[in-house]
Amino acid sequence: MTIFTNQRGIRPARRFHIARSAGSSRSASASRVAGFTIAELLIAMAVAAILAAMSVPIVNTTMARMRMNSAVSAISSSISKARYQAIRNSDIYTLAISVPQNTYVVTDVSTNVASSAVPLPNTVAINGGSAAVFTYTLCPNGTVYGAGGTCTNNVNAPPALIVTYSQLQTNINVSTVGNVTTTVIH
Repeated sequence: MTIFTNQRGIRPARRFHIARSAGSSRSASASRVAGFTIAELLIAMAVAAILAAMSVPIVNTTMARMRMNSAVSAISSSISKARYQAIRNSDIYTLAISVPQNTYVVTDVSTNVASSAVPLPNTVAINGGSAAVFTYTLCPNGTVYGAGGTCTNNVNAPPALIVTYSQLQTNINVSTVGNVTTTVIH
């Protein structure tokens, strides 16, 4: 056995060739480094761009629906809370929703004390957004009437509200016994 050395007397590193079996997935000639080509990267970026473009309308619709649901929930809960306050305190209360400011004020009728204006979500239009005040009279027995501030001989039906946002519409109706129902139109 002869050992070859270079001029400095250092032996070069030995190279081994390992024979692969016939079922091996890599061949002996596949010695290139694994990676992606520019064409593969461009195709992946194009697919990602298409998927992102397809998701934008879905995200916009979802966000609009969430804003609408938030506003409807805020309006419905404000009516229910004021009704329960009237029942708890055995007193007549009014709830006045001012449009287009999208605020509401609860007033104790017997003491004529009003709460500070509470904002509703500004992203929606209530009954078309025209300047108006929608008043609910909430009685100690749980009944609800329209404007008037009295529970006896009040023939005013509770106002119906139409909440719209970005081509979505939900109707809010309050029955005279205080049930708040919402109906999604589109």
